[in-house]
Amino acid sequence: MHYILMDLEWNQPLSHRSAQFRRYGNQLMFDIIQIGAVKLNEQMQMVGSFNQYIQPGLYRKLHPRITRITGIVQEDLRGAPAFKEALDRFVAWCGDEFALITWGCDDISVFQQNLDFYLKEDRAMPPAYDLQRLFGMRTAGNNKNRPGLQNAMKHFHIQPSGEHPFHSAVDDAYYTAKVFQHMENPVDVLQLPQTVRELTPAKSSANETSDDLRFTNLKQAVKSRPALEPNCPVCSKRLAVPEGYVPLDKNMWRALADCPDHGLVLIDLVLEVTRDGKRKVKRKASLSDQQNPAYVKTKHLQWANKFAQLTQ
Repeated sequence: MHYILMDLEWNQPLSHRSAQFRRYGNQLMFDIIQIGAVKLNEQMQMVGSFNQYIQPGLYRKLHPRITRITGIVQEDLRGAPAFKEALDRFVAWCGDEFALITWGCDDISVFQQNLDFYLKEDRAMPPAYDLQRLFGMRTAGNNKNRPGLQNAMKHFHIQPSGEHPFHSAVDDAYYTAKVFQHMENPVDVLQLPQTVRELTPAKSSANETSDDLRFTNLKQAVKSRPALEPNCPVCSKRLAVPEGYVPLDKNMWRALADCPDHGLVLIDLVLEVTRDGKRKVKRKASLSDQQNPAYVKTKHLQWANKFAQLTQ
């Protein structure tokens, strides 16, 4: 059996008010852009490494924060395979008998969500084990202590190397493997299986509201009173949508409204399909990030033109 020490890097939406996140955020919060791993044999010797960039399928433009932290730029992802192909390469590299180990529980939760979103089938993660938890138990005597990887390296006097910069998936996997090698009876980690956490967007802020409508298709929903007379997400004042709804994609329509007290409000009608196949329309209202009068005026003119093209 081999031990696979894995680390991931992922992208995030540029804005939680973007069309992609508002439509799919409850299904995919983070887009994996790099899988890194190191393979150890039963004698704890490093016998291989895996490094694969991935072309993000949903949040395609890299968030500046991700580039700043990881050093990954858009050019690095150009020509990279999609998630499914990258996953097939990783699985083939892992081999038949292996134990998957990560530092912390975030990676497997993000991995599982990407599996669910891109493969559209019931494909579960293989059993995974949490080395961070074992280290915390050994050094602090409890499950709640969650020290960082660099703290574990300091504990074992593992020096960082310029050849292995932090926050690169394959290099963080390398340092995780080094910590694994230094631990007494490291295979005890196999007694600490991880549980995949369900990733869900944070609840709406004071500037955003969301509710379900009693419709199963958007064409009916856009003509309904809740759609034509939405409420301000801040003060709940009833508003009007002067131009009407314009489709952003086949599952999302947007209208603009103005609150006299709080400014431009974006009203989205989103068609969602639940796990059991049921369809429902969700209404979302949020204050626009842009409230400059010139911007608001231009936005309304743009929406009027789009709506006019629909009705021609």
